Amino acid sequence: MKRLRLLTGALSCFALLLPGYAFSQSVQLTISGAGEELSRNIRAHVRLTSLSCDASQSRVSNALPRVRQQIVRAARALGYYQLRHLVSASMVEGCWVINTEIESGEPVTVNSVDIEVLNNEAFFASAVSNAPLQVGQQLNQQSYERIKGQLNSMAVEQGFFDARLIESSLELDLESNTAAATVRFDPGERYRFGAFRIQEQTELDTAFISRYMETESDDYFSSEALLELRRSLDESLYFSRVQIVPLHDQTVDHRVPLDVLLSLRPQHAFTLGGGATTDIGPRLRANYENRYFTPDGHRFTVNSSASPVRQQLDFGYEIPLADPRTQRLSFDLGGMREDVDAFTTRTGKLGASYTFIDSHGWRRDYSLNFQHDEYQLNDDQEETSDLLIPGISFTRTEADDTLYPTRGWRLYGKLHGAQQDILSTESFLQLNVVGKLVHSFGPGRFLLKFEAGTTLVDDVLDLPVSLQYFSGGDQSVRGYKYQSLGPINELGEVTGGKHQLVTGIEYDFGIRPNWKLAVFADAGNAFNDFADMDFKKSAGVGVRWLSPIGPIRVDLASALDNDNKFRIHISMGPDL
Repeated sequence: MKRLRLLTGALSCFALLLPGYAFSQSVQLTISGAGEELSRNIRAHVRLTSLSCDASQSRVSNALPRVRQQIVRAARALGYYQLRHLVSASMVEGCWVINTEIESGEPVTVNSVDIEVLNNEAFFASAVSNAPLQVGQQLNQQSYERIKGQLNSMAVEQGFFDARLIESSLELDLESNTAAATVRFDPGERYRFGAFRIQEQTELDTAFISRYMETESDDYFSSEALLELRRSLDESLYFSRVQIVPLHDQTVDHRVPLDVLLSLRPQHAFTLGGGATTDIGPRLRANYENRYFTPDGHRFTVNSSASPVRQQLDFGYEIPLADPRTQRLSFDLGGMREDVDAFTTRTGKLGASYTFIDSHGWRRDYSLNFQHDEYQLNDDQEETSDLLIPGISFTRTEADDTLYPTRGWRLYGKLHGAQQDILSTESFLQLNVVGKLVHSFGPGRFLLKFEAGTTLVDDVLDLPVSLQYFSGGDQSVRGYKYQSLGPINELGEVTGGKHQLVTGIEYDFGIRPNWKLAVFADAGNAFNDFADMDFKKSAGVGVRWLSPIGPIRVDLASALDNDNKFRIHISMGPDL
């Protein structure tokens, strides 16, 4: 039995599928008799750039043995050891053509793959079980090399910096046309993290920054842990640049120290902007943020906006807690005035909230707000109310892209209420649920939405209008004016409802880069009794511009229950 043993060093000549051209711009290579994969690999290996169309006969003849060797190497890399080939040169229309006729024969088949990891086998189980070279496959030497590459890559990622190949061989039996692969791998001892050396700075305490670091000194080294640490510091919004550098040359006792290099964002940020939607008209906004008001990372914000419909001013103070990535305490003070056809209201709020992200990825918010309202519904006299409102909300968003998702969802739920005589003029309990779904289909996407709310209260009109339900507008039932839908009183005037149901479906698809066309239908209303639900329906078409700051939408909607009146809606913001 004739056997050929190829050691690791000898396999370097079998590079596969290298990018590049198989022939120069002048001399061409023709291949006949070979399959697509073999032809592609031959073209990747054969180099004719040293020849030109006007090369001499002797120079071309001298190049042919090298071409034959390259063809053999390309074929053996794919397991063709029984290859027969004929190479010749001819002059065609004033330029040399290298002609190759191939009889590939049967390829070598893999009959044994023996991969042994000497310790810490669990870390490499996936590389062993999903090895790119399997028994019964046609021999592909690149797949064999990838086994070793994957083991080495996984070792580095998990901190096995002393890993080495004990044995690496590929044994060929050319009589039976089979191959046996053997790889013995010793990961060695796993390294640990040494000290995390955070650069000195005066603005933020090192102890506070350390609270963003789930990984600690003496934990086992892991590239994934380093990526998570960098992502955590990036998402803190304190830093413009985060760099974590393992200092392998300073390793002591298998512990690798790390430098954490941070560049702070500017402490003060002022933003001015504007926009327009058909719900509130043109809007101007001015915001201020002190990103690290204290060395413990406290934030202070002032947000203001003004439009013909709504004017708002809010002050916020945020305190990161034990785990600043997922926990914070916030205090808010603000006021808003809103004036629409159905009502006018002025609202002042003072509140506090505790927010955290639970183990399932839901953001929970426990809040306590004191709210003072002065409001007028239609032409009635002005009313006032004071409410101390505890509440809890749950939010979660999953999306494949923040601005333009093709697949994702968002779900929000809130339960809040007040008890009369506990700093409140009325008692109520209210539940709100909002959901959105985006799913790709065909050339575009389906977007589904629903909004549901219900209130337990003796008389909903005793509540401030900010807690009553109204429907209609850009984000509700398009085709109807903002907050123009609700129960109708005996005077034919719109009033606020105890309950609300709104749903909609939309399909959009691209018509040119960064532009989409959409068709949609909405239905919903606010009402006081489920037996008297009067769903208003609309349908329409729209265009979307995928701007750098998010989609901007222009919709033409027909109010199907209002003599098919048309209304233009302009809105902006992410889909989820």
